[in-house]
Amino acid sequence: MDQKSRPPPPPPKPKALSSQPTTATNSSKKRGLGWPWNEPAAHFQLYQPYITTGKITWLFNWEVWVPESLPSQVEWVPCVRTPANVKDVDAFLSDIINNRGFKTSALLGFNEPEIPEQANMTVEQAVELWKQVVLPAKAKFNFRLGSPGMSSDVGRSKPWLNSFLSQLGGQDGIDFLAVHWYGLSFNDMRAFLEDWHSTYGLPVWLNEFACTRMGNGEATVQEVEAFIRDALPWLDACPWVERYAYFGNHDTGTWVGRASNFTESSGGQGSQLTSVGRLYCEL
Repeated sequence: MDQKSRPPPPPPKPKALSSQPTTATNSSKKRGLGWPWNEPAAHFQLYQPYITTGKITWLFNWEVWVPESLPSQVEWVPCVRTPANVKDVDAFLSDIINNRGFKTSALLGFNEPEIPEQANMTVEQAVELWKQVVLPAKAKFNFRLGSPGMSSDVGRSKPWLNSFLSQLGGQDGIDFLAVHWYGLSFNDMRAFLEDWHSTYGLPVWLNEFACTRMGNGEATVQEVEAFIRDALPWLDACPWVERYAYFGNHDTGTWVGRASNFTESSGGQGSQLTSVGRLYCEL
């Protein structure tokens, strides 16, 4: 999860760190879900109609283990969230892919390592583990590899990533940027993403984002729905945005605000999708 600060103006852009070309991506393969570790497996039933029609195609859970009852039509993408996950990467992924038959094409790196409340890693520690564990996993399983997941606090995230890439000395093996954004304005989010893409010359996965007031009150359902109506068509059409996942798959609300909840209790009928959840799945 991202820190609650809106991004400051982007700093001067360093030399691009990859010459990999960007190509158009089928929008039907972009939209996914961030699935909390404690999300009820029964909630997959709420999304099944949209999984069946191909609106929701992938999922990540910030972990290297597969959520219970994952639908076969959904691609699970593992994430080496913190240093504590590193010891499990090879054994877990070998079992999941080789023995249990799950197919996944990508691997996400450390989750917001520049943020003390998240992965909280020094650049030196991250570089060492990247070389020891992450790059070998990429090679062994033929993954496309995402960068460490960077927060929208560019005053911390960009210096951290620049130092990380510099210390790797060209051994990064990164195929796409994983970035997070939180705020109220779609135009601000678009400018943020355009800056990251132009700075590093890589395709982008926006694997966390939400419409939020960053703790200064709560966004309304109307604000969240308007944001989603602006954001999703642009994300689907943008050729260098490969995937995205809104931070909203909850019943009880998170720091981003209750208006972003995708699910809600409906009494004796169990949970159901909210209007925001339906909009995200249907648009």
